[in-house]
Amino acid sequence: MLRDNRKRIVLVEDHQLMRQGLERLINLGDEFIVCEEAGDAAEGMEVVREIRPDAVIVDVNLPGGLDGIELTEKLSREFSELVVLILSAHEESEYARRAANAGAMAYVLKKEAVETLCTALRNAFNGKRTFSDDVLRETGHLQ
Repeated sequence: MLRDNRKRIVLVEDHQLMRQGLERLINLGDEFIVCEEAGDAAEGMEVVREIRPDAVIVDVNLPGGLDGIELTEKLSREFSELVVLILSAHEESEYARRAANAGAMAYVLKKEAVETLCTALRNAFNGKRTFSDDVLRETGHLQ
């Protein structure tokens, strides 16, 4: 597969170390490339409007006016074809439920391997929602 055919991803995460690490790991593969990053929701909206990526990976906890779930809802309303995934340290099912209701195609825990995130991206591009196993164990399932 040509590297130019990779799906373009924007990372919205307030911790620079986390953004840089995720970017390096995601960019190792042939399917996805991180094309831009943002440290908060307002910057994330601005970048998405400018870049028009294929997907956005959003941290659930963001500084400033909007959290990651509220950003997901805004992105989903404005860009109906955009794939949005939530990345979170919160295992509580309520976060995942709110993310799903906001339009997120996946809810992946930060403790997961990067391959789990890439699998969630693949699933999302094929129209399938993905939730981390630990979240599903707590709820039984999510719609």
